[in-house]
Amino acid sequence: MLRLSAPGREPEAGRASLEFLTAAIVLLIPVMFLAMSLSSIQNAALATEAAARHGARVFVQEPNLQVASSRAEQAVVVALSNHGFDGPSTLERSCSSSDCAAPGTIVVIRVGVEAPLFSSPLLPGFLGEATIPVLAQASAMVSRYGGAP
Repeated sequence: MLRLSAPGREPEAGRASLEFLTAAIVLLIPVMFLAMSLSSIQNAALATEAAARHGARVFVQEPNLQVASSRAEQAVVVALSNHGFDGPSTLERSCSSSDCAAPGTIVVIRVGVEAPLFSSPLLPGFLGEATIPVLAQASAMVSRYGGAP
């Protein structure tokens, strides 16, 4: 028995599933790399934000400048380690007056880390970079009562 088909056209050979699979792989892999990179950047943003906020809070609660600096640095390192980072690539402090421990002084803490980007030799990361810097800052005011919370 002969199959009925339009003249000049070959019957379908079942290639649609192969084409779909090929297109899915070609599109799925770059999308997965992008999603993993965006997830890494978001994790770094959350980590730096938390580290800067905790560092500023700890710094303004201590009346001694040397102790405040070391405790703020410890708070930043602990906050970053909670998110899987070894330590800050950038840690800066600035104050609104020359004496950072003076009551009413606004202290700004800036924290930065290098967020890893997922890439391969065929799919390079953002312009070939393996990491991207992520920065956050937080400010807090030293209490008028001399460091008491």
